[in-house]
Amino acid sequence: MSPTRKSAANLAILLVLVLAGFWLWSLHAQAWDLGGRSPVLNYDTSQYALAARELAEHGRLATSFALPVELARAGQPPWPLAVVQPGLVVAEAAIFRLVPKIIRIGDLFVFHLQVPHQREWLTLLIPFFCYLTLGALLALVTARLLERHAPGTSSVERRLAALTIGLAFLLDPEAQHFAVGGFTELPFTLGLVGAFAALVSERAAQRRPLLFGLLLGVTGSFRANMLWLVPVFAVAAAALAPERRLRVLVLTLLGYALPLAPWWYYKWRTFGSPGWDLSRLVLWEGVQGRSWFSLFHLPEQPNLPHGAEAARLLAAKTMRRLPQLLLALAMGPRALWVGALVLWIMLCRPARPLAVTAWSILGANVLGLLAAAASIPWLRFLFPARIPLEAAGTLALWGLISRAPTTLVGARLGRALKVGVAVLAIGWGVNQTLRGNAEARATAAVRGLPSVLTLRDLAFRLRQQIPADEVVMSNLGPMLAWYAGRPVVHLALTPADVGACRRRLEFRNVLLAFRDAERAWPGWQEVMARPADAVGHPEWNVLHERHWQELDGFHIVWLELVMHPTALLTFQAPA
Repeated sequence: MSPTRKSAANLAILLVLVLAGFWLWSLHAQAWDLGGRSPVLNYDTSQYALAARELAEHGRLATSFALPVELARAGQPPWPLAVVQPGLVVAEAAIFRLVPKIIRIGDLFVFHLQVPHQREWLTLLIPFFCYLTLGALLALVTARLLERHAPGTSSVERRLAALTIGLAFLLDPEAQHFAVGGFTELPFTLGLVGAFAALVSERAAQRRPLLFGLLLGVTGSFRANMLWLVPVFAVAAAALAPERRLRVLVLTLLGYALPLAPWWYYKWRTFGSPGWDLSRLVLWEGVQGRSWFSLFHLPEQPNLPHGAEAARLLAAKTMRRLPQLLLALAMGPRALWVGALVLWIMLCRPARPLAVTAWSILGANVLGLLAAAASIPWLRFLFPARIPLEAAGTLALWGLISRAPTTLVGARLGRALKVGVAVLAIGWGVNQTLRGNAEARATAAVRGLPSVLTLRDLAFRLRQQIPADEVVMSNLGPMLAWYAGRPVVHLALTPADVGACRRRLEFRNVLLAFRDAERAWPGWQEVMARPADAVGHPEWNVLHERHWQELDGFHIVWLELVMHPTALLTFQAPA
């Protein structure tokens, strides 16, 4: 085949993947009614958007949103970054600075990106780009691996295999979900896949271990759990080095540290420890009756176990939650992919780069399972390592079929089985996409987030009645801070805990927004059910109360509090 025809075929595969990615992304966004019933930003993604806006507009690593637990350390806004990681913050800030608020194309097309509900769409650029890039990268790596390590396969087989791996990823509903929000999962996954590709090509070990480490460091700037994956990659790179393995190990770790050193310095200067991170508290969720709410929504650092007792409690929690996560990882054909990868390593005696990379992928998934079981058992924590695992497992299954004895699997049956594997991968993806979009439509109608119109209305009311720099407490947290452009403290655990928050930071307005009283936080259900009675609780210090229902059905309760005695000194005129 001529180089021109070969290039045209490769470009055709790339074009198919890009168009499929656009189409699948659009279907998932429509299922969520993105930008309408479902805001582009949610609780997690709006925290990154807020920090990026502060960096873009004021040049500082800070945010206008705080959890009550943060008030124990830093009372006044803007607050230091205690939860988010720097990678996505810096990337989004660059986009906010580069994209003007008014875009003119000739005299006819004028795009206004001035208000929050318009600029929030800019947060989708990075995850959307990573979504399409991952599909193309997985296809490219597949084609290169087969060309190098399976020279007996035809060009048609290699291209069909590449197309299958790329489409299988794009059809993953979890990937589509992360692509329609400003999450860190897809940038982190792109970095992981790139690191595994560098390992299997041996470039990481033989040529540029420092550059490989820099890739790991940039990847780690998006999610902190890269910290315990770095030893896996560093040891794998050293194992692939023909000589001077200690040098490869050290350069890889040095490269990882360089991009993150400024961030560690910021943490050390701000919090007194380069490794300090408020998200570490999730380790204690579900331990001794603690919940996410009790850990984060009280204005004090929780009293946590230490030493051997802490290790025992965390080990027990991890072992209790592991079976649930293992079952999720084995759902559908995933158990087949994992089993095929293990068997392929043990039976086929692959080349050293392939074997080391395969063991590294398995090791990353084991660590991901342990981390998720030790913190919160959400499937999203398994996603970054799961994607390369499924791709490697599919390739391993094809490899096992190719290596099967001809007396057991003939050429015709082998081809049929390989096609069956591709059909299974694509069919499973199509089924999951259909289910994911159906669940998105159902969830969008009943989810606990108000619509964009409600958020805009609340922001307008706040601007009309409260000074722009005055802090508000609300269960809408970072979303309200984004739309209202003002500092917001997340809602305290109960009405009785509001006073403790006000002793650290004075505010006079509490804004509640829940679909109904039954879906409110347990401590606030009484207020939502009978808002007029809030004034009758003297311990709550409620001066006035207003409540109404928005067009999307959300019930709003606005509590104006009596000025706290400790704040009176601030408002007294000097003698």
